[in-house]
Amino acid sequence: MHDNLSTSLSLTALCVSTKEMSRKCLVCDTSITRVQMGIDACRACAAFYRRARRSTRKFRCKGSSCAQAGPFSDCRSCRYDRMKALFDQANEEIKVSPRTKPVIRCPSCAPSTSNNETSNSNETTPVLDRLRRGYDVMTRIRKTAELSIRPEHSTVHPSASYTNDYPHIYSTHRMKIRTKKILVSALFDFASIAFPGFDALNEGEQWRLISGNCTRIDVLESIHRSSIIYPDDSTMFTSYTTTKNLGSFDLYLSDCNLNVNADAAKKELKKNMTDNVRKVKRHWQRIAPTDDELLVMLAIAFWSTGDESLCRLATTSRNELMKDVHTFYTQKGLTDYATRIGELYCLLAENERITNNVSEDYTLLGLMNNEDVPI
Repeated sequence: MHDNLSTSLSLTALCVSTKEMSRKCLVCDTSITRVQMGIDACRACAAFYRRARRSTRKFRCKGSSCAQAGPFSDCRSCRYDRMKALFDQANEEIKVSPRTKPVIRCPSCAPSTSNNETSNSNETTPVLDRLRRGYDVMTRIRKTAELSIRPEHSTVHPSASYTNDYPHIYSTHRMKIRTKKILVSALFDFASIAFPGFDALNEGEQWRLISGNCTRIDVLESIHRSSIIYPDDSTMFTSYTTTKNLGSFDLYLSDCNLNVNADAAKKELKKNMTDNVRKVKRHWQRIAPTDDELLVMLAIAFWSTGDESLCRLATTSRNELMKDVHTFYTQKGLTDYATRIGELYCLLAENERITNNVSEDYTLLGLMNNEDVPI
């Protein structure tokens, strides 16, 4: 498998720095890469404004101490006023703007980010643009489906998938099986958008490609997001909206039918998690791959197949990606990126090790007479 990764590694040169894509929240001045509620605001400010707007509570300004803190103070009254002023201004602009015919876009055509560089990127780096759009559609499917199957005590408002206003909850083994199936289904949409040749494959080839790499992709995305959102503890994502850590391990196995040597199985599974999580997070945080580098690594993981019938399409996909590499780095004026590629190779090798460990855990659950294990 390392040979497949080594052969594919040069595809990671499609990375784009998220620093160049980031904006500033107009309310608190923190860096953002996506808009919230239609304006340049961070998720925290948007969530605060939604709660404050529904509340009858009145905020009091800190007065002179607030003014001395500058235009981006954390005074809740001023924070609310800034958000309200932004929406009032936007509404005024809408009122005076000329009437135009609305444009309706299907989800697969919507850009994954709102910045101008990304929206035009399909003209010069079409492969990376397709990866962005495919990943955006995949995550929307996963998020919406996962929120709809939550236990009754963890249900959220139907708008939560759109507003991103929902908590992460601890997973159980049964829930992991269901969310893994959602990921597998969503990967078909991702592949169809990101790789034009995927639709030309027969159903058997499509299934072998996705079922053979879904755990590798699941682990890769979990490590990336966990290292950013939960950098300092043992928490890992088990799906797009659910997590697991050492403290929730008994809950995770609470609905798992371990009929033979249950205590031994729990001990071994917990040891694997203890040995791996903090180490892999430190490694990931040291190299700090960008979101676009994640997309390229996902593409590499997707085409890490030993299926001879898929070699031609895999080669074609790599060649198309390499054309994007040349175009992208020529435009950015970057020529020497070998060191970064080496670092990404280290992450891919680490991900392969963790993927093998996870697969062994699934095998262990099967040996313990558990009825179902994730794909």
